[in-house]
Amino acid sequence: MGWSKRGWIGFWLFVALLIVLTIGTLVALVVNANGATLSRCLNTQLAVKPGQSNGAAGSIGQVVHFTNVSHAACTLEGYPGMQMLDGAGRPLATEVHRGSSVTVQARPVRLVTLLAGGQASFELGYADATGFGDEHCPSSTRIEVTPPDDFRSLTIAWRLQPYGGDIPHLECGEITVSPVFAGA
Repeated sequence: MGWSKRGWIGFWLFVALLIVLTIGTLVALVVNANGATLSRCLNTQLAVKPGQSNGAAGSIGQVVHFTNVSHAACTLEGYPGMQMLDGAGRPLATEVHRGSSVTVQARPVRLVTLLAGGQASFELGYADATGFGDEHCPSSTRIEVTPPDDFRSLTIAWRLQPYGGDIPHLECGEITVSPVFAGA
């Protein structure tokens, strides 16, 4: 007695499922050279440095780089946090928007693996003073940058002066950030 058509379909579905599970298991085991799973990058493993900024149509865009300064590989996934600080280290109004803008391209959220010395980056963008008349927003002296999925920040000297809103409703400190992406 041979198998029915339904029996053969079930058999091949079962074989396909086994193949998928086997491949998934192998991929999970080969996460790094030691076969150990990688943990997320902590602020103690990272250095942060702003890259070149550019401006267009009343907006400023900039790429910011995280560098893995530890000897262990780690991962980043998602959006960074930011807080502007004045000269005395007090927080300035800062509102971080996740997504895209005139100067921040739309990017998918992806897991980024940083080997020792490796880099991941994110883009940020904000409106400059163009179009706000005599209205003025404060400039930061330093910035706290929080890696994705971390609660502790890295503080660096960095002058930003982001604007937002409109003339009757000025909202200082509005910054748009992209998710982290591999490389510089």
